[in-house]
Amino acid sequence: MDMQNIAMIKKILISAFLSLCFLNASLADDQTSDSSESFEIAKSEEVYSVPDDHEKSQKGKFYSGKNESILEDGRLYVQVNLASYHPSEDSEDDFNEFNPGIGLEYHLDGYYFAGGFFENSIDKFSTYWGVGHERTVGADWFGLGILGGIVTGYDSGFSPRLAAVPYITLSNGRASLKTYYVPAVGDVDEDAIGFALRFDMGGWF
Repeated sequence: MDMQNIAMIKKILISAFLSLCFLNASLADDQTSDSSESFEIAKSEEVYSVPDDHEKSQKGKFYSGKNESILEDGRLYVQVNLASYHPSEDSEDDFNEFNPGIGLEYHLDGYYFAGGFFENSIDKFSTYWGVGHERTVGADWFGLGILGGIVTGYDSGFSPRLAAVPYITLSNGRASLKTYYVPAVGDVDEDAIGFALRFDMGGWF
């Protein structure tokens, strides 16, 4: 083998060695770039992804505009009826203003179903069923609501009557004081103001 062929072989080996070095360097750069992108994606997902329980934390309340409903979904409330006041009662009238009774409310999707019984203003046993809705106004402890449905016991016999009762609530934790306006119904020809306590039983079961 002459010197010319040896020199050509050396050139080929050197070129192949340099090519391999360049290829390895390129592959290393590509791997570094892929790792960097993966890290950025992972970091981005970590920072901006929504937690799995985000939707769960938002469930249980009904929102509308600036007012937040204080009625939580799937919660049970117990109402204890207390008393009533007839501001325009005549001297001839003798309405019963001690009205003990008990009722249940089941809250669902911003509304609630209610039912219960009490001793009414003419000393008769009354029952009621209805659908209600209430909202906070300005603060979580103050709310406005209305309950509409059927009430019995204000005429002779069963005699169901339609009624709508607006009310306000003052809340402190699980307990609320309800003050409601009761329009004249049946044999009670005077409007009244009623009072009841309501207790959130959702966390006690």
